[in-house]
Amino acid sequence: MTSTPRASSSIIAAGIFAILGGVLSSLFNLAALILFSFSKFPLGATYPDFMRPVLYMIWTFFLFCAVFLVVVGIQVIRLRNWARIALLIVAGCLLFFGVIGIAVIFVTIFGAAPTDPLVSKAALASVLAVTYGIPVIIALWWLILLTRTSVVAQFQSSATLDAQSPVISTFRLSKPGCPLAVRIVGWYLASFVLCLPFLPFFPKRIPVFFFGYLFRGPPGLIFLFLYFALLIIPGFGLLLLKRWSYPLTIASQLLVCANGLAATFSPTYTEMVRSALAAMSLPELPPTAEQMLNYSRYFNLLSLTIPIAILVTLLVVRRQFFAAASGTADTTS
Repeated sequence: MTSTPRASSSIIAAGIFAILGGVLSSLFNLAALILFSFSKFPLGATYPDFMRPVLYMIWTFFLFCAVFLVVVGIQVIRLRNWARIALLIVAGCLLFFGVIGIAVIFVTIFGAAPTDPLVSKAALASVLAVTYGIPVIIALWWLILLTRTSVVAQFQSSATLDAQSPVISTFRLSKPGCPLAVRIVGWYLASFVLCLPFLPFFPKRIPVFFFGYLFRGPPGLIFLFLYFALLIIPGFGLLLLKRWSYPLTIASQLLVCANGLAATFSPTYTEMVRSALAAMSLPELPPTAEQMLNYSRYFNLLSLTIPIAILVTLLVVRRQFFAAASGTADTTS
């Protein structure tokens, strides 16, 4: 009788950190939902009514993500390969947003006009850098650990035993033989399907930017739906090794890059953002908001890191993808 493989201590530690992070995040988002639902703080009255459902949607979405992270952490300890890939995607997102968060913090604190803060800039920067730096360190740890050859071998060994077992059915979200890099890209793009249930509740006042133009109301909602569809459909196609998904993914990511560049370098960018903020009837912004408005143009360029990384990844694994789609690749990988 073949014994069930047990995860190494490093994998168990990674899974426990994922579980703890998911539990803490779930409690935080649940507490935010409850407190905001029953709160009658004076500060809350200064915000427009449409912001309340927006915050509900954001916290609910992150609550689902936190619960999913708990499930992933448990399955990583059980050596499920799909959970390893999911945790790699989570680590990549944590690393990306953590680095951008640290960059925004330092630009905001040291690039803004001098004021008379209650806390020194150095102390504030240190606290926020640690807050964002811890997720970055954990993300790097997961990325390095879960791509090591010895660790990957443990997950593959467990998957082989599960496939040979007449009782255990292997849970797959992609076709056998799909290259790991393609699976990660496919999972990332397909995960945008989680945003679709929230689209009907998208506030009409919040504009949607497309190639230097603002769209509100039903036109903006239609553009958002088409935008997500253009990401989701090729994502599932990559996981299923459909040949048409490769050029469609390339085209969609080029469109994302073109849209970001058009918005960033549009001569009417500042006016569009001012118009969008004015239409939302937000509270009076601090004096440094105007300066941050100029910096936000360059933060848009950082958001292009992910689509560019997807394009580079797909170009590197092009041969492996089409070989797997044709059925000539090694399906044991």
